[in-house]
Amino acid sequence: MLTTQSYLVAMLIYCMAAIAGLVLMRRSWFSQRLSRAGGVVLGCMAGLLLTPAFPGPEVATMAPALVVVLFNALFGGGIETALTPGLWLLGGMVLGGLWGGWWAGRRIRTAL
Repeated sequence: MLTTQSYLVAMLIYCMAAIAGLVLMRRSWFSQRLSRAGGVVLGCMAGLLLTPAFPGPEVATMAPALVVVLFNALFGGGIETALTPGLWLLGGMVLGGLWGGWWAGRRIRTAL
């Protein structure tokens, strides 16, 4: 069983690894100035990696929604148990895409 401290450390390490992965994706995929479409893609990836969800209704701790959806669909109760975390994941991707597009568009305007 995880203690509160080990849970927080594990989530911090996961978030730092996801952010480092996003930085590496940005540098390797988009070597030039980031376009609005590139911002949307990176925002969707950020939403995919960083959106949290509850693994089940009785669980009090959160986990990355991508992990919850995959594990619930493959090893849990099937698609029914992965539906609610999947909606959280979809919402996080949409919000991330909107934020990434806005951020890239804002950066383009200030550069001109």
